[in-house]
Amino acid sequence: MNAVADAFAATAALRLRVAAVREIAADVRLFELRAADGAALPPWTPGAHIRMQLEGGLARSYSLCNTPSQRDSYFIAVKRDAASRGGSAWLHAQVSEGASILATAPVNAFPLHDDERAPLLLAAGIGITPLYAMAAELAQRGRRHRLHYFARSLGHAAFFHELAALPSGVSLHLGLDAAETEAALTAALATAGAHTPLYLCGPAPFIDAARRCARQGGWRDGDVHFELFAAAAPAPSCEGEGQGTFELVLQRSGARCVVQPGQSIVAAAAQVGVHIATSCGEGFCGSCESAVLEGIPEHRDSVLSAAERAAGRSLMPCVSRCAGARLVLDL
Repeated sequence: MNAVADAFAATAALRLRVAAVREIAADVRLFELRAADGAALPPWTPGAHIRMQLEGGLARSYSLCNTPSQRDSYFIAVKRDAASRGGSAWLHAQVSEGASILATAPVNAFPLHDDERAPLLLAAGIGITPLYAMAAELAQRGRRHRLHYFARSLGHAAFFHELAALPSGVSLHLGLDAAETEAALTAALATAGAHTPLYLCGPAPFIDAARRCARQGGWRDGDVHFELFAAAAPAPSCEGEGQGTFELVLQRSGARCVVQPGQSIVAAAAQVGVHIATSCGEGFCGSCESAVLEGIPEHRDSVLSAAERAAGRSLMPCVSRCAGARLVLDL
């Protein structure tokens, strides 16, 4: 059994049946998933995702994009990525109605906070998926909000018609380049005011631009909530840096091991009986953040700020490594 199968076995995976598949935008398919035994599914909240076991030992996380009141099904929208490492390509090419898939119960590392202030939702591309669930939930509660959706074209805008039908509607921005996107973000923020809660989801350049515009507009970090659609590519490192072995000490567990080149801290810890709970497994949800007691982290996540990275007090063990010979974590 490989590490992915071990993880699913340890979390009492759900067996789901694909009830329906349909195209909802260019290269985007919507999958309706129901419990194989017809039972009600575990509850969830907007911003949650499930992690699915795919072919060839792959595991991928997908945001839920229906509404939590629908207890009999989960919906995920998957964009076929031209640079797919197997996940989206397999789902698009191989998975049809009637297929069976294993998944974890929903986990939420990007929750919609209980706040009376009217939030501003900013989405780009397939990053619309968790924000669509948020917008639908807010509309159902009768809460004011505004959604700005950035897409290549109307044909690439998943859920556009459903969003346009909601009471608060949607502001759609199509085919903008980087400079035009930043200008549109600045304008959207200017209409909201610096005490508005922000929810951001999309590719890394979009998130970076939105966070930069928010900082310039006076937003507090605590009011800016974001989730990347995928992990940012790790920064190039010096030759050999972080590629060798290092000793891993798990202080509270009293365990230690050697992390091999190409092996994650999570996988190495599992070999000595320590299960580190993860969700996305790709360094962009932040759910596995762990305190560093000793050692120099080599950060490969998309969560920590530059200041947090420089402080070296925590890391994401699903993707990060050690830049030295020894790493001690508070685990």
